[in-house]
Amino acid sequence: MDPEYASLEKAVNLPDLLARVEDDRELLNDLLEMFQTELPGHLEALQESITTGELSVTAKAAHAIKGMLANLSMEKGATLAATVEAAARNGDIQTVKSTFIVFEQETASLSAAVDAFMAGK
Repeated sequence: MDPEYASLEKAVNLPDLLARVEDDRELLNDLLEMFQTELPGHLEALQESITTGELSVTAKAAHAIKGMLANLSMEKGATLAATVEAAARNGDIQTVKSTFIVFEQETASLSAAVDAFMAGK
């Protein structure tokens, strides 16, 4: 794989992501910038809904994040978001909380990988 993509390789399914953007580097940059801009607000809304115990809101917030991550081929993050969403829909607050801890770590890693990639452009 091209060395310029090295920081993304562990965070995303890079072949899938590059196929999604048809190897358009400008489009990829735009999507990753949008991700970095929108992710903090989505995470804050998710955290707040978990803290307040509003599981229907938690499910919706997790669903939105899952879609964003899946569209960027961030498979591990999307899977964790799906787990939070399903647990929230099932009323399982313990699974929501325990998965969210791992999910926060994963999204921090994703964000750091995107930052490193964007810094190298």
